[in-house]
Amino acid sequence: MKKIVPIRIKLTLWYVLFLGVILFAFSVSIYAILSAQLHSEADSSLRIVSSQLLANIEIVQDHPIFRKTVEMESLSNRLLAEGFAVRLMDGSGSIVEGFGPFGILKASLELSDREFTTVSTSVGVWRIFTVKIGQWGWMQVGESLSSVRIALFRLSRLMLILGPTIIILAVLGGFYMAKKSLEPVERITLLAEEISVEKLNKRLNLTLPNDELGHLASTFDGMLERLEESVKKQRQFTSDAAHELRTPLTAIRSIVDVTLHRDRDSDEYVNALVQIQNEIERLSSIIDDLLVITRLENSLQKGDYKVFPAGVLIEDVLDTIAVLAKEKNIDIMTEIPSDLEIAGDRQKLSRAIFNLVDNAIKYTPEGGQIRISGEKDQSREEVEILIEDSGIGIPVDEIDKIFDRFYRVDKARSETRGTGLGLSIAQEIVKAHNGTITVKSSSQQGSIFRVTLPLKIRKL
Repeated sequence: MKKIVPIRIKLTLWYVLFLGVILFAFSVSIYAILSAQLHSEADSSLRIVSSQLLANIEIVQDHPIFRKTVEMESLSNRLLAEGFAVRLMDGSGSIVEGFGPFGILKASLELSDREFTTVSTSVGVWRIFTVKIGQWGWMQVGESLSSVRIALFRLSRLMLILGPTIIILAVLGGFYMAKKSLEPVERITLLAEEISVEKLNKRLNLTLPNDELGHLASTFDGMLERLEESVKKQRQFTSDAAHELRTPLTAIRSIVDVTLHRDRDSDEYVNALVQIQNEIERLSSIIDDLLVITRLENSLQKGDYKVFPAGVLIEDVLDTIAVLAKEKNIDIMTEIPSDLEIAGDRQKLSRAIFNLVDNAIKYTPEGGQIRISGEKDQSREEVEILIEDSGIGIPVDEIDKIFDRFYRVDKARSETRGTGLGLSIAQEIVKAHNGTITVKSSSQQGSIFRVTLPLKIRKL
């Protein structure tokens, strides 16, 4: 089994590796810059000394020699004290005179076409500056680079000490910071392991800055809240579904028990079968609507989203629902502009509008009216479909509940057909189209359902 490396160790290692590369590059750069600077200063010093010496040279019998003056004596003493090596050579390369340790350097200080030469000798590394003195010879000035080497050595030693120290501190600090930063993730992991359907009320409740981890923690709490709410709704839905399914089954069982209790004539048996058929149709309607809700989410995600005339949508609904309206002698009026268009899945939106109109027919008395109108709100880029009825209305305290599954206004529950799922299905369809359904109603004053949809297609 492959060993899992904790992310805090990975972060620390990457951090240390990155820091190590930067430190190495920085150290090499500092060393190179300081080395170049020190060597440049040594070359400048040799040029200055050479200029001072050239000013004190004279030609005697075709040989360059230093003047015997107080100034030259003072200069030579100072250069000797500072460790310079100087020699004069004639045209043949023979040494005429010099001072300092030029004798030790004799084997190495050969004439060169280059001005500057670096040579290694028994007494260390020297930097040599060669100057041609016309046709009479050369002058060479040498300076030991021991001070430069010592400075660079000390710098290297300092870097070798500080580098590992910084790396060790970085490892400790990086591990601590990674551990501290990932504590919310550990809390989330532990909480996620504890969570079950019975423990969805747990929350992290962490006080964190508004950064990525803070956002993750708050998002996780939000997810748990949504899950808890979803499970509550699912349980309520299951409970309501069981109750709604039990009602027709209980009725069927009761009819069968009563019918079989004694011998009956053919009319009584026919009447019992008709009652059973009605309950079976009711049961079938409930099951059909439950299947619709179950499949609704996936089918909406894969919907056939297009732009189409709103008038065509309303015509589809009226063609289907005309029979129901005629049974109650309800007049349905439409006011849909010919240029009004809707964006979305035509089949699903048709079902949503059908459910709303069907609901209006259920709760509108015989001889009542229903008005369907549409308009475009260009400023908000929205389309509105209004369904107004002259029905019994909805009590103000029950408006927020009408979209709950299986909910029906209590006093009409036993008097109207339906499963109590129509408005819930309509709302789910409209929500999937990034729209809303709002209701304005009061008891005995009729209702207005307002469906608001975006002009442009915006899939979830």
